Amino acid sequence: MPQGIHEKVLLNELISTVHDLYRKRDDLDIYLTVPIDECYVYCDKNQLIRVLNNLINNAIQSIPEHRRGKINITLERNQHLAVICVRDNGCGIEDEMKDKVFLPNFTTKSSGTGLGLAMCRQIVESVNGAIYFHSKPNEGTEFFVDLPLMKSEE
Repeated sequence: MPQGIHEKVLLNELISTVHDLYRKRDDLDIYLTVPIDECYVYCDKNQLIRVLNNLINNAIQSIPEHRRGKINITLERNQHLAVICVRDNGCGIEDEMKDKVFLPNFTTKSSGTGLGLAMCRQIVESVNGAIYFHSKPNEGTEFFVDLPLMKSEE
């Protein structure tokens, strides 16, 4: 990945913009919850958009055709962290696959390179953040992105 151009980013606005790209889809319901308080982080805006798009697209692709898709995107403050969660009602991640999810070239899909989540991890960790997930087979998955809030938000 090229070195990011870090700047002060208002997460509430960025997440709302990404949500708007998906909210008019007819095949799923996508919900957004952001706090009233502004959450600023120091990161590359375009790389963070890439992370969110990857997580949302993965969520959409995990939903079986016979199930109405439901995706929740939330942003919360947790002390000095901004916590983004993308939750789906997809097929979930099998236990034997969980250790491989962030490895380059790993995929469970018939198409794709398997680089998406490895790239997401690299982007998030480059700004001292963390990415992790909880998943239940046949119920869905929650991906979390923890990003350090800027200390001075004036």
